Amino acid sequence: MEISSPGPDTQTGATRRKSGRVVRKPEFLAASSPTGSAKRKRTEQDAEDVDMGDDTSEEEVDDESEGEPDEEEVREKKRAKKGKKAARKPAPKKPKTNGETVSLAIRPAAGAKAKKPKKARSLKNAAAEDAEGLYAEVFIQGQTLEGVVNKWVSDFQKHESRAVTEIVNFVLKCAGCDFKVDIHDIEDPDSCANKLTDIQEEYQAQNITDYPLIAKGRGTASFKHSLAGFFNLLIETIAKSGLLFDNIELIENIEVWISTMSSASNRPFRHTATVVSLAIVSALCDVGKELVENTAMTIRQSESEAKKARVNKGRVAALEKKAKESGQRQEVLDGFIKDWFDTVFVHRYRDVDPKIRVECVEALSEWIMTYPDLFFDGHHLRYLGWVLSDTHAPTRLEVVKQLQKLFRDKDKLGGLKTFTERFRARIVEMATRDAEATVRAASVELLDVLREAGLLEPDDIDSVGRLIFDSEPRVRKAVVGFFAENVNGTYENQIDEMGGQEALEEALVTVENNDYDSPRLEWLKLKCLVEQLAIYDSDEGELPSQIEQIPGSHFALIAAGIESRFSLAAQALYDYIPEIRQWEVLAGYLLFDHSQTTQNGSTEDVDMMLRQNCKLTEREEIILLEILNATVKLRLTQTSELDKDKKAKKTKAQKQELLETQEEAASHLAVLIPRLLKKFGALPEAASSVLNLERVLNLDVFQELRQDSTLAALLDDINKQFLTHGNERVLMEASEALRHAQSYEELKEITEGRVQALWDETMNAFNTLKKGRDLTTRGSLSANVLTGVSNTVLRIANLASISDCTEILETAPVAPARPKSKAAAASLGTAPPIAALIDLIGRGVPAPDLEPETDAQEDVLTSTTFRALLPYFMWKVSHWATHLQAGTPIPDVDVTAVAERRDACIIALTQVMEERNGADDLRLDAACLLLDLYNMFPALRTARARAKQVRGTASDDDWEALEQDVDEPVQQLLLSILGAAEKAFAKRAGKTLEAGDVDDEPVDPDEEPESESEEDDEEMDEGAREEKQHRALIAEQRLCELGSRIVMGIAAGVLDGKEGKKGEIGLVRKRLERNKARLGQNWKEVVAHLDVTKKEKAKAGVKAKAKQPQGKAGAKDKGAKSKELVIEDDDDEEEERGEEDEGEGEEELRARGLVVDDDIEDDENEVGPAPTDEVESVLGD
Repeated sequence: MEISSPGPDTQTGATRRKSGRVVRKPEFLAASSPTGSAKRKRTEQDAEDVDMGDDTSEEEVDDESEGEPDEEEVREKKRAKKGKKAARKPAPKKPKTNGETVSLAIRPAAGAKAKKPKKARSLKNAAAEDAEGLYAEVFIQGQTLEGVVNKWVSDFQKHESRAVTEIVNFVLKCAGCDFKVDIHDIEDPDSCANKLTDIQEEYQAQNITDYPLIAKGRGTASFKHSLAGFFNLLIETIAKSGLLFDNIELIENIEVWISTMSSASNRPFRHTATVVSLAIVSALCDVGKELVENTAMTIRQSESEAKKARVNKGRVAALEKKAKESGQRQEVLDGFIKDWFDTVFVHRYRDVDPKIRVECVEALSEWIMTYPDLFFDGHHLRYLGWVLSDTHAPTRLEVVKQLQKLFRDKDKLGGLKTFTERFRARIVEMATRDAEATVRAASVELLDVLREAGLLEPDDIDSVGRLIFDSEPRVRKAVVGFFAENVNGTYENQIDEMGGQEALEEALVTVENNDYDSPRLEWLKLKCLVEQLAIYDSDEGELPSQIEQIPGSHFALIAAGIESRFSLAAQALYDYIPEIRQWEVLAGYLLFDHSQTTQNGSTEDVDMMLRQNCKLTEREEIILLEILNATVKLRLTQTSELDKDKKAKKTKAQKQELLETQEEAASHLAVLIPRLLKKFGALPEAASSVLNLERVLNLDVFQELRQDSTLAALLDDINKQFLTHGNERVLMEASEALRHAQSYEELKEITEGRVQALWDETMNAFNTLKKGRDLTTRGSLSANVLTGVSNTVLRIANLASISDCTEILETAPVAPARPKSKAAAASLGTAPPIAALIDLIGRGVPAPDLEPETDAQEDVLTSTTFRALLPYFMWKVSHWATHLQAGTPIPDVDVTAVAERRDACIIALTQVMEERNGADDLRLDAACLLLDLYNMFPALRTARARAKQVRGTASDDDWEALEQDVDEPVQQLLLSILGAAEKAFAKRAGKTLEAGDVDDEPVDPDEEPESESEEDDEEMDEGAREEKQHRALIAEQRLCELGSRIVMGIAAGVLDGKEGKKGEIGLVRKRLERNKARLGQNWKEVVAHLDVTKKEKAKAGVKAKAKQPQGKAGAKDKGAKSKELVIEDDDDEEEERGEEDEGEGEEELRARGLVVDDDIEDDENEVGPAPTDEVESVLGD
């Protein structure tokens, strides 16, 4: 970078910097005479500009004497108020000093309290011990900053060049540089750029990467504060002493050196000089503020004096002269500030180093607040607006925080309207779409301030309001105040339309506290809330409240315990809208029969108006049910936490109150849930929300209150919902409610009876549907029968997840004692239900000429069958493990039957995988189930080993026939499916795979997902972009599900054949690790478990020892990443570190929680080459 030296004359037009600004060359600083008799020569123009500061002490004395009352006024005051102390005499005129020493004390402002002297915190390091000069005085010797500044001013009076040299060397030392400039360099400003370039080259030759401003260590945190504090006091002192205006060459020479350093390519120089420059400008702004205030006060005094009946013309003239001089000084000061701003800030606010950009943003905001006369205009505010688009998140966050300060100042709102109109859209975009949650949350807070000031458009308010559904808790927390005020505003408008709050309260019948079924004003507030949520939800598009998948679609399967977007919104609003906390009122509102609100009622009747305004739509009722669900959970959770809190001492009365609260809530909910199910049971979404309420109940209360009949009625209602619905979420919620009841030991008998009743009903329906029908061939069933079979198999899958299904599925249907005919008896057959479920796998083989709807239904049935079969085999393995641990033999008949069924499943699943192409969902499901069937039986070895340790013997090994390796053809088929899943995810996420083998199965063009370019992605609307993101997430989820099962297969020894058993790297493992560093962090973590498998196999045969606590390896692995789902394209980073990751050692795995310390020592981790420093460019120069 070339830095031009200042030209010899302002008329030459030579520029010192690329900003193009013409700067007058500062005068040379000559050594001062000890006697002070010699004076500098100035041009006439300089004399006119600066001469106003000469003889400062004399002028101040004159001003003070001129401000005293006249003699006549004093006599009049004495006569009017006798006994008062006479006015103070003017201060005597201070003589000028022409001597060797000059001591300039800092005079505090009038009326201000004496401040404690500032002292920089001492630095203790090797570099500080050898320091000298100003650096030692400020940071080492423990002197106060005031003392150091006063000493420097005194030294400046003795020898100006030497004092300025100390300042420049001080800044160099603060940048971590030990090289210095001398007096001759200072006296020749033309050599500034060349000298600093030489110093910079010598400094860079030392390869120093750390410098004080960014160093981490004890005492260095306050370094920046002390550095800025020194220059603040320096400018303040020379301003009060008059040097700032009498000797303008001082500030100009400092500017030449510091501003040139701020444009250096070396980061320590540039950063340190920028901090110093910004501190100097901040101090100049403080001086300017004081000048403005003094000028305004002087003008007011002059105007007040001029309005008197007897005008003291001498006093008025003196005041006017003083105001004029202050104005002239302010013009000079503004020139200084503009010079610093143009030479430093204009380039550094867009510096390549984000830390420097943050410093500039903080400083500019401070200048605007401190010195608005110069900085509070569109020219300077626009820099803050431009930084809103900075690529560095902390910089964006900082500018948003600074804007919050500006907009909270009511006096500045008028001047910010133009800025708001220009950058409001960008702030809204940051709040809704910024990648960093902290930036989005801060932007929402800023927009809330704008909303209060009336500077937001309705569309902006709606855009921000939708963030109540945001997935990030910090953003939801930030937007609740914004959203709640919108709801309150709507509510107040409704109240005004109905006649006002007082009129409504007088007209409405007084409602008792425990009467929750009568209309009340709280209902209107809740109506406004759900109405707003429904509008924002519909604007987002018809997306489910949770990402869910009906099997056969592309959305993810909904999991138990995931809360809906409305529940999360209600949790965020719980403390801001009091009406939400009254869940009894919510329930009463939901149970109210709004059909009673007749259309013929008088519109002037207040009660009827309230009912009509509170009438809920079906969608709003479902939303309100979600809010009720969240509110009940929060309320009961808080009560339970208070009860369990042992630290807080509670009295007997408080304990009794908590107990009564829990009992009352449980009793109320036990009555409320059946009523809600009766009203909303027909709607799947509503029914699932109501069923979810049962899981928060403490069912022990029913035993204590002897209300078994109430509990039995509640379980009957749950059973009814289970049998009458075919919706996946309703069945899941009902199953989880029954599982919750099973967790109470005293209620097991009641619950098991209800579960058995469900099994009987479900199996009777299944046996009836399957009799006389072909279950193997796809498309052989009518639409109604197909739906019935699919719903029944879904119920079997849910019941099998909460209770033992082996005996039920293995029991063949019993023919009635007196069948109507022989054909009817024969049609029932003797095959158990498990055989029929295995037959259903065959429906996964594609059939030609099927309608798309029928084809999708067949896929749903097959996928549900997979889910029903897996628990059966898991329950069998669990029973056999119990036999092995107890030492009892496993019946041979049982082993033979299970082996036959498993083999039949594997054959059918293999056929499905062979007949389908690419990364088809059903093909992936079949692959996962097949791997589960292979992986589960080797787990019995662990149970046998434990039994052998306890008893010294083990039972027979007939079950080992089920512990088989995956055949080579099936293994190759699984790898081809893995390749298809990798390609599908890579296409959707925009990632690049390594070149595949010739044996890799090509993806069917019809099945291959379309990949969009970046240009197409930019042209997408928000909905299309979100759908693309969802599809990428689902593709990643399916890939990780399949990969995890392959990893478990390698761990169990069923994959990779002989190589895997010998501990060698087999074909499957090599193929799994091929794209380890290319498909994102989640896939990398899945494959990383292979290293755990390798180490576990290395310890085979070694006697197990007690595990040690986890080592502190986390500190060593500084590059560890989080396990969050990430869609961003991180191929470049992963490719660079791919080689290093392949050789991860135990320390890396331990740091990520994949292994724990043991007695086996591994080789030290390989350390990769250190990253090379990037060649730095300086933005803006």
